Amino acid sequence: MGYLEEYSHKLISPEEAVKLVESGMRIEMGGAVNFAQIIDKYLARRKQELENVSIGTFIDFVPYKFLEVDPNLEVFKWRSGFIYASSRIYTKKLGVGVYLPRLYHDSPRIVRECEKGKIDLAFLVTTQMDKNGYFNFGLTCSHLKAFSESAKKVVVIVKKEMPWIYGGSDECIHISDVDYIVEDHEFPVPSLSSLPPPSREDKMIAENIIEAGLISDGSTLQVGIGGLPDTIMRILRDSDFKDLGLHTEMVSEGAVELIEEGIITNACKKLDRGKSVFTFCIGTKKLYEKLDRNPGFAIYPVDYTNDPFIIAQQPKMFSLNQTMQVDLMGQANSEQVGLISPEGKLFQVSGTGGQLDFAMGCLFSRDRMGKSVLALYSTYNGVSRVVPVLPAGSAVTVPRTIVQYIATEWGVAYLRGSPIRERAIALIKIAHPDHRDWLVKEAQKLGIFPPNYTLPAGKPENVLVMRD
Repeated sequence: MGYLEEYSHKLISPEEAVKLVESGMRIEMGGAVNFAQIIDKYLARRKQELENVSIGTFIDFVPYKFLEVDPNLEVFKWRSGFIYASSRIYTKKLGVGVYLPRLYHDSPRIVRECEKGKIDLAFLVTTQMDKNGYFNFGLTCSHLKAFSESAKKVVVIVKKEMPWIYGGSDECIHISDVDYIVEDHEFPVPSLSSLPPPSREDKMIAENIIEAGLISDGSTLQVGIGGLPDTIMRILRDSDFKDLGLHTEMVSEGAVELIEEGIITNACKKLDRGKSVFTFCIGTKKLYEKLDRNPGFAIYPVDYTNDPFIIAQQPKMFSLNQTMQVDLMGQANSEQVGLISPEGKLFQVSGTGGQLDFAMGCLFSRDRMGKSVLALYSTYNGVSRVVPVLPAGSAVTVPRTIVQYIATEWGVAYLRGSPIRERAIALIKIAHPDHRDWLVKEAQKLGIFPPNYTLPAGKPENVLVMRD
């Protein structure tokens, strides 16, 4: 049987595909821009026919119809590996029970070792099939291949507009490993209409990081999405940095612009020299077009891009991630609001993602020049994000033993190797001025500072940049 004949034999409608789902099944629906939206649409219509269907997602970028029709999870038992903006309204109501804690780089191994044979159906979004019978996972490699290898049945959801991304491994699935094929003619590949403009705080933090000298010629970069990472990229574009590299979990518009400007060349990388490496992409249609069959990029599964020992081999590795809170001991919470709401419930805001992966990779860097930065706005709605101690129920996303640099709009502090008292001084120095006296008093109550302690004047040695 030829590939086209096999394709025709396995092709079914979306309505037929959701009829494969039976009560009590466990299914995977993908994530990021590779979430199976057309399956979601027709599966939601079967709510009254089904019971106890477990649905797995990750990087919840698009709204889910199954949550809209079943917000209390009476039928669809949802679990997510990374809560994103579109699903937070549900996690705030449902609580943290739907979240799957895990290191992002460990996801493929968890699927293969802990979930093999337990997944009844995997719905995986792909490109169109090529002449050799391969479907490409397009903009999300992550751990999709692991799902395909661990599920009892595999259904690929073909999107005509999905760009084909050249990869290092696990970026494709062959038709011989596919049970059914669905063509999605209803939903385009999800994209951003535009990037959010940087805030004043974004600009200040980005300028502090550059002034601190944390990026230099030949640095390898990992940055995410949002105003702050985009601002960093803009500053780099207007600078005279040379031969930067890109090894990241998510590729952004700003990174592609640096490639076009000749600032990112990947010439100094120890691994994947000449290639910009990533594991998923969320961006504009313009970005997707630039990535399509571009040999300057290589997509890999997340157990490669986010492996701390792969990251550690990159020269002058620089990692920038945003956090929600940091306490005076240096513990960073980037994912879960503690027991501070009137209801006294935990609230899962996002997930661990690759933040700890890259923090460890920088810490273990072979050239001992890795730099991991956790950035945060000093306040939120007038409340300090530098806190005496993380509230009860907060998640410690990056422990104090691994945190290196903390950056706010008021400065950059280097915590590694410092005792707790020196950490507290440095963090108070880069906290919002309106909250510094309060933080000193709280540190006294906690025993970090002695009674009647006065914060020393000037810039401590472990503060690289400080704004008054």
